[in-house]
Amino acid sequence: MERNAFLINKKIHQYILPGVLMTVAMQLGNVVDGMIVGNILGPDAMAAIEISMPVLLLLQMPAMMLAMGGAAEAAVLLGKRSIRKADGVFSGSLAAGTVLSLAFALLTPFLPGPLAMALSGNETLAALVEPYIAVNFGGIPILTLAIVFCYFMNADNHPQLGSVLFIIANVVNLALDLVFLNVFKIGMAGSALATVIGYLTGMVTVVLYFRSKHRMLHLQKPGKEAFGYAGLAAKAGIPSAAFTLMSALKSVIINTTIVRVLGNDPMAVYSVCANAVLIAELCVGGIIGLVQNIAGILYGERDYYGIRALCKKVLVYSYTAIAALLLLFLAAPEFIARLFGITGGDMLGMCSMALRIFALSFPFYVYNKFLMSYYQTILQPGLSTVITVLQGFLVIVPLTLFGIFQWGLPGVCAMAVASEAVTILLSFLYRLLGQRRGRFEAGVYMLPKVTEVQNLDCSVRNDLNEVIAFREKLFAFCEENGITDRDAKILGLAMEEIAANIVQYGYRADQKNYMDISFTIQDDKYILRIRDDGIPFNPLEYTPDGSNEEDGVTLGGIALLRKMMSDFQYMRVLNMNNTVAELQIIPK
Repeated sequence: MERNAFLINKKIHQYILPGVLMTVAMQLGNVVDGMIVGNILGPDAMAAIEISMPVLLLLQMPAMMLAMGGAAEAAVLLGKRSIRKADGVFSGSLAAGTVLSLAFALLTPFLPGPLAMALSGNETLAALVEPYIAVNFGGIPILTLAIVFCYFMNADNHPQLGSVLFIIANVVNLALDLVFLNVFKIGMAGSALATVIGYLTGMVTVVLYFRSKHRMLHLQKPGKEAFGYAGLAAKAGIPSAAFTLMSALKSVIINTTIVRVLGNDPMAVYSVCANAVLIAELCVGGIIGLVQNIAGILYGERDYYGIRALCKKVLVYSYTAIAALLLLFLAAPEFIARLFGITGGDMLGMCSMALRIFALSFPFYVYNKFLMSYYQTILQPGLSTVITVLQGFLVIVPLTLFGIFQWGLPGVCAMAVASEAVTILLSFLYRLLGQRRGRFEAGVYMLPKVTEVQNLDCSVRNDLNEVIAFREKLFAFCEENGITDRDAKILGLAMEEIAANIVQYGYRADQKNYMDISFTIQDDKYILRIRDDGIPFNPLEYTPDGSNEEDGVTLGGIALLRKMMSDFQYMRVLNMNNTVAELQIIPK
């Protein structure tokens, strides 16, 4: 009777579809958006979107910082059962995002024109860039709220709503693209306006989230603590902010250099390569997103076995997907180029060559993205930020500039490969140095070694015979660790009562399932944790005398346990029941 990854694997398969759908909707929307613009308005318009990216990234930076950092912080707090603080982080992130995005929107009449000319370097591209930037400035409050809500819904038992938000947003976006560009001939402003309206429409899912009975997070009234909670979200989101900032700076330097040194056609080809990264993100982003959705909760619960099992699955699935994409880019780059409106002549040959070289960076890109996401999720923003800065600026910019002046466009693509590989090497050396100096825990996952507690960690099948067998194992563990007979009997009764109810009433169908049971001797108390993915069952919502006749669950034993135990708590996180019973150790 040992711990297994049955429940974790079920969560992976339950969460992977919404995560993949959300990423596919988001990135496919961006990619197809570029295809539509390139085919209707021409290669210059597609290049204008790429040139506009630094401004768009900076506009979205507060949203990504607060959304990703706040969701990671809230997930760990939920794992620790600190619901009030998690509510504060949720509320503070929304408030701060709203204020900052409104401040950006007020600058709409003043900044788009000068920024467009500074980024483009010539009037032809500037005329395309300015209206695109202007609409994004005005619509950033809508995008900010959509992004923040999406990440928090993912962390709070509702990944389906997060994915539906992005699916609706991008379906509406692409449909309006065709209407605004083909029918109303609005041009670049129409493309940006379609995006804003799409995300506004997608936020209908937020109404469903607030009406859900299964959400754990609730809004708090703004108060003095709001700044502190927003600060926690911002601190945890430093890697996201750094990634966005570095991406913006990188785009400014590389894009302007390519335009001025190599010309508009190489810039259009490079924009296709930039979209290739979005395609890679489309394939693996939803899979790696499982780390953000699941690992934070597990880390808060100190389930380090579950974290390792999760990371192994994520990497296997990610590399399977990226291998298929790499083969496609190597075998049919012309097909990818034609999708973006590059259909013949020297530009088609140039684009095919560039895509083949650029695609070799995908395997390294996946590992860097995984590490950034993982370290941010376990609240190690410093290490995640180091990887982000290395990958997003310090390594790629000098190498790319060298490639531009030395070999032209092929050098740009080759340096993309080299920069991802060098980032992995430098981040490994940085982590190793920190571990030798005692700043980080050992190993690539940097999980603490639990040496100060005695722990019994098992997975028990939903079978009453296995529950009885685990009770005997628990009694033996108590005897080995000097726990009194009285306390051992109380703990055995608690485990048996909760687990038996799960076996008999937790699952509606007769199928093989497991529950994870952890017993810990920690500080001055005994802690019994039981996790299952059966029907929602909160023992704290029932009165001590009687049963819930609708479900047929007899609760007299649990009512007695609530009186005998020092503390009795329940949470529904990751769509799993988490019941925690604590018994205070009485000094002898």
